[in-house]
Amino acid sequence: MHLPLKDLEKEHSIPEVWKDSICKVVIQLTKDNFELHNVSEYITLQSSDLAEFNRENVLEYGCCLKALSTECWDRSCYQWQGDYWDLIIDLCTVEEGVSDLVLKGRIYPIVSGYKYEFGMVYVP
Repeated sequence: MHLPLKDLEKEHSIPEVWKDSICKVVIQLTKDNFELHNVSEYITLQSSDLAEFNRENVLEYGCCLKALSTECWDRSCYQWQGDYWDLIIDLCTVEEGVSDLVLKGRIYPIVSGYKYEFGMVYVP
């Protein structure tokens, strides 16, 4: 099993252990649950004002989000930052497949596993 590395020097591909939780979050975004209500006690937004910001960015982008495809993992990555892993996930749309939109986030190691904090959805 590919576990997350605490490597300050370079980025790595997303480990399997995180993919289910990330996919659940993206499914919530496709359902317009940008607030991430009732997903998990271990999944939150980095800031409550990000929900409306992310919703507006997706609407402005002009495509409909869809569940992540296997191709999105080829372009998504993470890197250890000392206390957490910083991640960037390429999002998929109905119209384009893997799109230019990304989802930023942080994952913190905790005793029971991981705590996920998601940030902006945007085009870098």
